[in-house]
Amino acid sequence: MILSEKHGFIFIKGMKVAGTSTEMALSQICGPGDIITPISQVDELERLRQGGRCRNWSGNPAQEDAYIAALRTAPRELLGQVPQPKGYYNHMPLTAVALRYGRDISGFRVIAVERSPYAKVMSWANMQLSYGAYRGGGAMQADPKALEAAVDRGFASGGIRDTRNIDRYRDGSGQMVAQPFRYATLAEDFAAFVQSLSLGEVPSLPHAKKGLLSDSLDPRAILRPDQIERINMLFADEFETFGYPKL
Repeated sequence: MILSEKHGFIFIKGMKVAGTSTEMALSQICGPGDIITPISQVDELERLRQGGRCRNWSGNPAQEDAYIAALRTAPRELLGQVPQPKGYYNHMPLTAVALRYGRDISGFRVIAVERSPYAKVMSWANMQLSYGAYRGGGAMQADPKALEAAVDRGFASGGIRDTRNIDRYRDGSGQMVAQPFRYATLAEDFAAFVQSLSLGEVPSLPHAKKGLLSDSLDPRAILRPDQIERINMLFADEFETFGYPKL
């Protein structure tokens, strides 16, 4: 999540939509007083290398500086064990941001990233199978044949529901107010947004948490018909609101 007073926008980070990549790039244009929440420790270290960083999320600058210093010195295999100070957090809904901010946010532009629910679910399953390896420096790419069983586990545990992002983008009245960038055209949508801020150079979008490239997969080759039907039901309002076709 990013709340930029400098540029007048709030970035609400959904799950499994290239939110980390977008947040890493956006943090490079933010001012020193803007609120930028931490991302995973391994990605935060990469963001530091690119010239961005988390800040102002905990209300304790000294604690935040100590966290960054710890990331810079920790061995890569131990990065995930560096504790993050609490405060504003990663996938924070807009209503929670408004409550913590304590001031009127109606003048802020709310932005987000979205993609097909089928791709989000497959990306979520891939992450469950391979994130441990990724945190230790490996690739986040599981065997596609294992995704079907991981999706079943995600429905049973409720974890897949976390990728239903639309409620994160609602204001206090329940209205969906975010301007979504589309995953398939993210580079173009992101560049257009940055240019609308009258900035010169557009930061490059990294490809953080590169996984299976789920948008290139045919869901019918990975998911059973009953799983597709459950996705259609769970994400019905996202299909309608964001214009993604159902299978």
